[in-house]
Amino acid sequence: MKHVQVLLSAYNGEKYLPQQLDSILAQEGVRVSLLIRDDASFDSTPRILAAYAEKFENIFVYTGKRKGAAGSFFDLLAKTDVLADYYAFADQDDVWYMDKLVRAVQKLEREQTAMQEKPLLYAGKVVCASADLRQQEQFAYQVLRLASFGNALMENICMGCTEVFNRSLLLLVRKHLPQGNGENVMHDWWMYLTASYFGKVIFDQNVYMLYRQHGNNAVGMQSCWRKRWKNRLLHMQQMKRKRSFQAEVFQGAYKGLPALCKEDKKLLDRFLIYRDSFWKRVWLATDSGIYRQNRVDDIVCRLLLILGFL
Repeated sequence: MKHVQVLLSAYNGEKYLPQQLDSILAQEGVRVSLLIRDDASFDSTPRILAAYAEKFENIFVYTGKRKGAAGSFFDLLAKTDVLADYYAFADQDDVWYMDKLVRAVQKLEREQTAMQEKPLLYAGKVVCASADLRQQEQFAYQVLRLASFGNALMENICMGCTEVFNRSLLLLVRKHLPQGNGENVMHDWWMYLTASYFGKVIFDQNVYMLYRQHGNNAVGMQSCWRKRWKNRLLHMQQMKRKRSFQAEVFQGAYKGLPALCKEDKKLLDRFLIYRDSFWKRVWLATDSGIYRQNRVDDIVCRLLLILGFL
């Protein structure tokens, strides 16, 4: 039975945390341990975590300074046990189906031999649920094309709460955490970039968890396209040059390490210099190697590349 260590960052999660912990502990077909970081909560979260840690020998809890979701997960990656077979991220307010982890492990196991211990990342779809879990709807955004580094440069299709990965990816990321202003890089997007550049990403079209939507989500999700575009327009300035900045941080962190595919190295190099001239922007915008999954999103992003916005 494979050992999966679940990495969970908690912050003021008293309302939903027990239900999520129970769903993780109820996982079938794998041996589970939890490493939980309390991100300086000031509600009853510390007491809840202490009670669970006292009751269950496979739960380990520590408290750190407030770092936010991404910073807290990066800290978990740096402190996790390197002896587990696989690792998984978990949000504090979701609910997992009992076969979530075993399904991911089965898919990862099929790739292990062929990939010769290369970094592997599994991710999948979710069902969006209301705070009370009564209303449930599968997220409408379709992942129709392969997960790839060219896609990872443009968007993140791998939600952290679905991600499960092997020890090779853990060890690689631990040595190459984002530096400088890297706190602006999301942990799950970093995993997608890293795994697609140095190994392989497995995207599962099946659903094995409920993604609870409520007013306090650290990172929310809009299942309706109108709400999604409204949210993008409201945060347009925050997204300016985010992708090129992220590519620079990625190159700096992994400088000197060869990509699994030479074409990905060329894409990264091209992305880093695309704003130097109008023709370089057009060159990148017409490259089929980069893409978003949604056709409309893809067209809009190519226009934004020509403008040098991304």
